[in-house]
Amino acid sequence: MRALTSMILGGIVAAATPARADDALAARVTPEKPFSRHLIYGELMGKGGLYGVGYEYQMAPRLSVGGAASFAIIREQQVTTVSPYLHANLLQGKRNALFTEVGAILAHSHLPSPVAGWDGMSDTGSGGFVTFGWERGTRHFVLRASGGVVYGEGGFGPMAGFAIGVRP
Repeated sequence: MRALTSMILGGIVAAATPARADDALAARVTPEKPFSRHLIYGELMGKGGLYGVGYEYQMAPRLSVGGAASFAIIREQQVTTVSPYLHANLLQGKRNALFTEVGAILAHSHLPSPVAGWDGMSDTGSGGFVTFGWERGTRHFVLRASGGVVYGEGGFGPMAGFAIGVRP
């Protein structure tokens, strides 16, 4: 009886195969969707002026192109700002990134006339900026804080901004 039990157990062990993952189960699992390449954001004190709205399109995993725009009325002076830029992630983790942005700022100022017979004053100028910043992102939300240097008719000046964005 002992010999028969040993033969049966030996046959079971010899016929057994190691456990493997079920390939059919792995094929049924849906792969994770990639992040959206589009970013729509609102910004305070950044490249769009006092406040602005912007759009960014991701061309490559670490490179995006975008633009921000704003319109503000400050003591009856109307200021319109448009800023195209290039965004690059220098260091990137799963949710955090260190980035830089390089771009131009185009600004138009108009002061309406308080009296009849005078059209008021208008002026258009341009400049450039370079910023470095930190980004915290999830699949649908992005927070950014940045600081940098802006150059225009008045020379060099500091620039800082905070943005909150959505990836549709």
